[in-house]
Amino acid sequence: MNYWKGLMIAAAIDLVWIMGSPILAPDLKVTSTYKREPWALNPDNAASVSFHEPHTNTVDELVEISERLDSLMMYLQEQPEDVDAIANVADIYADKGWWDAAIGPLARAIQLDAERWSLWSALDRAVEKAGKGMITDAELTVKAQEFAESVEMWGEGC
Repeated sequence: MNYWKGLMIAAAIDLVWIMGSPILAPDLKVTSTYKREPWALNPDNAASVSFHEPHTNTVDELVEISERLDSLMMYLQEQPEDVDAIANVADIYADKGWWDAAIGPLARAIQLDAERWSLWSALDRAVEKAGKGMITDAELTVKAQEFAESVEMWGEGC
């Protein structure tokens, strides 16, 4: 009987220690020292990109983003190989933190201009921020094709 009584007391002490230990359960009010780097494929636009603390998007912001994307996508239907326009689409997605969505346009832009290192750098950042460890060439090809198809289909919805 003494063995079980001692075991229960030890288990209770361990539980209290784990639940109350500041090492195992740190204070959740930690402030981040991470400073966001500007995301701009075009250095001329770097000054115009503004970053602020994460927040929910207002309706006006979403409408503005929608209008910018609509205008770029309609332009890309006429000029599907304009790398700068495709890079601007990726910029819009990345600026809002939609990293996974930015991968497709970046992959397509790299298909068209593989020598532009800023695109490769932006793709690396998008892949990292999207939480993907690595992305294969086959996956990039699929993402680029999906983006090209989305440009062709843009505006044909209900």
